[in-house]
Amino acid sequence: MTSAARGGVPVDASTRFRAPTYVRNVIERRRLLGMLRAGSGRQLVVIHAPAGYGKTTLAVQWLRVLEDEGGAVAWLGLHRDDNDPHWFLSHLLEAVRRALPEAGDALGDLRELIEQSAEDTRRYTLSALLELIARHPGRFVLTFDDWHLIDDPQVHHALVHLLDFAPPNMSLILTSRTRPRLPLSRLRVRRQLTEVDAATLRFDVDETRAFLVDLNGLALQGDDVARLSESTDGWVAALQLVSLSLRDSADPAALIRDFSGRHHSIGEYLAENVLGALPADVLEFLLVTSVCDRLCGDLAGVLAARPDGQAMLEELERRDLFLRPLDAEREWFRYHHLFADHLRRRLERDRPEQVPRLHQCASVWFTGHDLVPEAVTHALAAADVERATDLVERHAMPLVEHSRMVSLLGLTARLPADAVGGRPALLMAVAWANCLLQRPEAAQLALDHLRRVLPSGDDEMRSEADVVQACIDVYADRTDRAETLVSRSLQCAGSYRPWIVAVAANIQMFCDIHAMRFRDARERQQWTRPIHDRTIGPFAGVYGRCFAGIAALAQLDLAAAEEHLNGAVALARDSAGRRSHAAQLAGALLGELHYERGELEEAERLLEESRELGAESGVVDFMVASYALLARIKARRGAVADSAELLTEGAKVAERLGLTRLRAAVVAERIRQLLDARRVHEARWTAQDLPDGGGCHGGIAAAVEQIRTGSLAAVLSAEGDHDGAEALLEELIADLDRRGQARAAVRGAVALAGVQERAARRMAAERSLASALSRCVPAGLRQPVLDGGPEVATVLGRLVARAESGSWPGIGPPIAAGVLAELLAQAAVDAPGAGRAADLNARELAVLRMLDVGRSNQQIAHTLGVTVNTVKWYLKNIYAKLGATSRAEAVSTARRGGLLS
Repeated sequence: MTSAARGGVPVDASTRFRAPTYVRNVIERRRLLGMLRAGSGRQLVVIHAPAGYGKTTLAVQWLRVLEDEGGAVAWLGLHRDDNDPHWFLSHLLEAVRRALPEAGDALGDLRELIEQSAEDTRRYTLSALLELIARHPGRFVLTFDDWHLIDDPQVHHALVHLLDFAPPNMSLILTSRTRPRLPLSRLRVRRQLTEVDAATLRFDVDETRAFLVDLNGLALQGDDVARLSESTDGWVAALQLVSLSLRDSADPAALIRDFSGRHHSIGEYLAENVLGALPADVLEFLLVTSVCDRLCGDLAGVLAARPDGQAMLEELERRDLFLRPLDAEREWFRYHHLFADHLRRRLERDRPEQVPRLHQCASVWFTGHDLVPEAVTHALAAADVERATDLVERHAMPLVEHSRMVSLLGLTARLPADAVGGRPALLMAVAWANCLLQRPEAAQLALDHLRRVLPSGDDEMRSEADVVQACIDVYADRTDRAETLVSRSLQCAGSYRPWIVAVAANIQMFCDIHAMRFRDARERQQWTRPIHDRTIGPFAGVYGRCFAGIAALAQLDLAAAEEHLNGAVALARDSAGRRSHAAQLAGALLGELHYERGELEEAERLLEESRELGAESGVVDFMVASYALLARIKARRGAVADSAELLTEGAKVAERLGLTRLRAAVVAERIRQLLDARRVHEARWTAQDLPDGGGCHGGIAAAVEQIRTGSLAAVLSAEGDHDGAEALLEELIADLDRRGQARAAVRGAVALAGVQERAARRMAAERSLASALSRCVPAGLRQPVLDGGPEVATVLGRLVARAESGSWPGIGPPIAAGVLAELLAQAAVDAPGAGRAADLNARELAVLRMLDVGRSNQQIAHTLGVTVNTVKWYLKNIYAKLGATSRAEAVSTARRGGLLS
């Protein structure tokens, strides 16, 4: 049991997500609230002024007004760590979750997502967040307190994205010590900005009188109030210090006369007066507790070495000593920034030897309450690098196994560069984190360093390092040494940690698949399943199921493939969230399965989801589905530009990461589309870009050569060299059959039937297609035949007649004529470029009607409560289904088809 559980302090003491609770020593800023109310429909409120002008107080008072009117309010008190885009997004999502509890599951999924990837998911996360906010039925207000702490350009870009794509029900409030670097002029021109600066925030004479006389009960004359208002220039913090000094002053008039009015020295002067009048034990308590950004009674008591920490905090609040409650329960507090800065400087000046001890004490307390980032921060503030490194190292692998790789790397980045070098366990975790985030250079650097410092007798750690190396290799589509690297971990499965064995087994499965040992891969999954169940987090189990699905699909066992892939998706969604990378990777393979069954709508949906999060992840099998296969679907829908964009993007990824198999798949798909468009010369020219398998090893090299051979055969046949194409395909099919690649062999046989039909070898074409049908139809595989083109459809038509007359070719058992006729009908409907107007769903029809009346993308997004990016996705689908390339053409086609009145 942690001390949090014993002491009643919540482990998740996330005070940054709660607007501070002010009940004492505050006047209502009616003048400013009236100004804000006048512009209450505006998108952005910026309150900026130096410290001590009451920015946060005004924001809190305005939020209370909005809450009373039924608005939902999210609060994020920013810290320096929010300069990291990952931490900022994570904290932003948590702030919104607390304001919109009904969206908790979806927001939790997004938080898990950004833990498992970085750059490629941030824009998606922000767009998904805005969609969730748009669905909220009422007003939603997002508040960022202390924006001046943010100087990271990517975090600034994130805020600009929120402003640019905010739904109509959303507004933002920013407080900052400086004017933020945002497109404020653009918002002002659109009358979407309310700006409150220092001049506006200053107390006027009436507010000064209300504060000093009415609220604090000081017996001041009118001239005294006016003099103080003028000398402080309405600076709220100075007036509060004045009130504290005047309470105990023997000669208030003299104090007021001597007041210098020099703003830069007022705080120091009055703080010295206030602190000098305090009892020694109260001053001591203030000084020792000032080292923390936030305090609760237990923490304060530990720092001050006294049992009444909570009572002392309440006493400080009663004395109005710049202590502010951070929650309604009054468990957490913080000192005003000006006051805290002064206390820390005084502590450093008077008792510098105490500062490290106090930070150490705070670090121990935060550690005991599982608040690791703050524990690390205080350990570093105490110059105790060893303790900070110990803390990160202790939590490193659990973070990896929970797929929180970005958090781990963020914590590690706080440590001095030389702190990690002698820590094998931490280096191992860093290598894992970078490997799983597919940062191969960083992963290899950490792994090479690790090998230099590994203890000579630690066999398990050396084996684990080999598994990390094999994992890096597999992501790079290399299998030449991976089996050797993981063999020791598999031999020691009974004694090594489940995580190591599970990942090693997955790597062995990948090697089995690409050595065409599909049965071995599936048996390996059965052997590993209990080990997967003992690992932390979804990573190992999801990959194991995915690889088993790939092996089953290769053998045309579609039922088993579906079971494995659905299981992978379910495990990923349950453990890591619906939008996690694990779920999207599994979803991409499930999309490929749906494609092979001829279920293009579902395939496209799953592949689009995967691509929306960034398809540059996972092993190459995932990327081929997310780039080449999705490009094929887009081309069939008529979305030629989208298809080309996908292929270009896939080619760039293949080039950057050195992935020959992905490059081959992308070039092959481009050739396929050029041939479909009868651009034979361009296809021949493009074929020069087809890589060979010379730079690869084993099954990966064979896969590259198979892709190359199939594409060259297609080009030869299009050029009229049917004999050359037939020879290549017959050799390819024989090789595929020999290796047990049943799925690929079916596609080869369909391609061969098309070549033979073009060569007027009708009987040979019928035999080839009948052979393919005898294998794919019983398995539920439809798309290879549908992809065969018009020649294959012609052959299929003759086979329908043969099945009806009982003269089926002597290759394999006959297929029912009704089944073949249905397949032939689908081939006609699904031919590339065929219109799909009847497939428009209700949402797409709604978008189409708004196109008809001239609505912009932004207006459509606002009406539907979605992001502009989502509207663009709908438009792509509409264009593809209608065979259109523009808004006007889509509307015209829809009118002709009776979809619009």
